[in-house]
Amino acid sequence: MALLGAGGRGLAERRRIAAALQRRGIVALIPEDALPRTLSPSLAEEALLLDPSVSLVFLRVESWGSATELGQLRANPSVALKLRILVPPEHHPLHWRAGGYLADTYLTHLATYGHVYAVDGPRRVRLPSADALIPILAERFRQAKALDKLSNDFYTK
Repeated sequence: MALLGAGGRGLAERRRIAAALQRRGIVALIPEDALPRTLSPSLAEEALLLDPSVSLVFLRVESWGSATELGQLRANPSVALKLRILVPPEHHPLHWRAGGYLADTYLTHLATYGHVYAVDGPRRVRLPSADALIPILAERFRQAKALDKLSNDFYTK
């Protein structure tokens, strides 16, 4: 398992979580601690996450850096399958009416891979009904698969 996210307080939080997991016998890698500082994080992290022994990747999106990391990791289907995205409720596409590119990315990942979680919200969040949720996810999944097929057809010609 790997824990990714912002530095500073985010890194301290990830270290606390890794220690709690370690007490349960679960190894959680933190790239800043596991990789040599001389390696480029944007190259080394992806290589680390492709390792078959890394079965889950938790990414807490808290900064522009972690948002960029999300874009890079989502582009690799082998990593995207392992990816669990943690976002504040006000940015979760099903719990809030947040707009913008990042919320749109969360919705696509949620519809395609199914793992975007609202965490640490100070207020109540809106819960969609099944009647509202299923069409949203089904339509986004259809769009993502259609565009994936177009992309694959383009590159195989």
